[in-house]
Amino acid sequence: MSFKYTATKVGENHYVLPRVAQMKTEVHAFLSDALYAASEEKLWDQAANGASYEGVSGAYLMPDTHVGPGVPVGCVIVTDDTIIQSVSGYDISCGVLHLKIPGLSAKKLQSKERRWRWVTEVEKRIAVGIGSHRADGMRDFSVAQLDEILRFGAKPLGVNTELCEREYIAVQNGVDLAKVEEARKRALPQLGSVGGGNHFVELQCDQETGEGWAMIHCGSRGYGYQVADHFFVQGALLRGLPLKHREQSWLRADEPLGREYWAFHNSAANYAIANRHVIVQGIQEALEKVYDVQGEVYYEISHNLVQEETLVLPDGTTKRGFVHRKGATRAFPAGHPDLVGTRWENSGHPCLIPGSMFTGAAILFPLPGAYGAGCSVNHGSGRILARGHAKRKLEHKQQRIDDEMDNVKRTFGDVTIEGIVRNTKKTPLDECAHVYKDLDEVLAVLVDGGIARIAHRLYPVASIKGAD
Repeated sequence: MSFKYTATKVGENHYVLPRVAQMKTEVHAFLSDALYAASEEKLWDQAANGASYEGVSGAYLMPDTHVGPGVPVGCVIVTDDTIIQSVSGYDISCGVLHLKIPGLSAKKLQSKERRWRWVTEVEKRIAVGIGSHRADGMRDFSVAQLDEILRFGAKPLGVNTELCEREYIAVQNGVDLAKVEEARKRALPQLGSVGGGNHFVELQCDQETGEGWAMIHCGSRGYGYQVADHFFVQGALLRGLPLKHREQSWLRADEPLGREYWAFHNSAANYAIANRHVIVQGIQEALEKVYDVQGEVYYEISHNLVQEETLVLPDGTTKRGFVHRKGATRAFPAGHPDLVGTRWENSGHPCLIPGSMFTGAAILFPLPGAYGAGCSVNHGSGRILARGHAKRKLEHKQQRIDDEMDNVKRTFGDVTIEGIVRNTKKTPLDECAHVYKDLDEVLAVLVDGGIARIAHRLYPVASIKGAD
């Protein structure tokens, strides 16, 4: 059976896979005709699988969606009383923080030499790459401070709650967060580090205003990975699944293992939230040293997380439910019940969207159409080549890709900035522009559908990645 060709187009950039086979709900996919045509059959198989778990009441695909582990990346699954572990996956609460940098203009960013200096100063203060090595300037934390972070996220750091999607997610009392020893072992050494893969720190410039921004993209590091792996195994044993299929496990929110997973999941989310805010310190010090400016935290948000939220139903009534976002970003429009009393009540909250290290990023604000998309938008531009495939397929283009990064010229007002400096000798082939969808094509789906508007289009001028 072809799930892809069972889907029907119901509107511009909107396809629906009806409820068939074991599916508990239909799947709404927000794709242009070109993105739909390019989508793989396996993606639709995974979408149908995601909609077939116990307790599912809603399922959505974002325009950056692609095949993932178990369920698609770029999917949203809503449940009443079950938790699907594969949606948070191994990088629980991977997300983004944006710093706006008053006083840092395109004119100041022209100098490649100063941008190189900034990259060097950041690397002195923030560890990048896999493992648990630490940069000399990284802040140290005690075991007692770690415990506070695992339970209260950014709150112990004194962060303004309105600058976060969630300052922290509650962890019920009585749960021993030292129980998963492999996770605990990695927590302190990696706090304040970026990691490898697609995680990064970037210096960016606003297309319209020429203002400087910095973006942090990282998650819960080894702590989140070990938490996820532990509960995948425990969930598989509970559900009677072979361990090689442990990522298919799911939990009831009210069963003992479900409650325990929820506590640890939330502690990993809190770790990730704090991790991004700790990294800010190193970026601020580098900005001060090189450009004599300080950034201001604009917003911080996750895109790999299960959250309990107020669901606004088509008839306007509300109920509580679990919203699972795998590679998707929460998008509450103005007036959403969960924004009442916050600074974002009348505008909706910002959605921070990284693209590729060449094509840049965007900051969106949700519109009323987001209600029909599970109050969610994309989390990036969407991968089209897997990492291993990218390295093999693009190896012969390495010099050309490096030249693209070194020589690209972009104009911001009356200022032209040449090149995107990077901390790696060569551009990582598995992270270059050629392995991702076109970000502007992906964003156009949201704009045309009234799901979100673009407030800022940002382009990188310096990129710091952890080479794997």
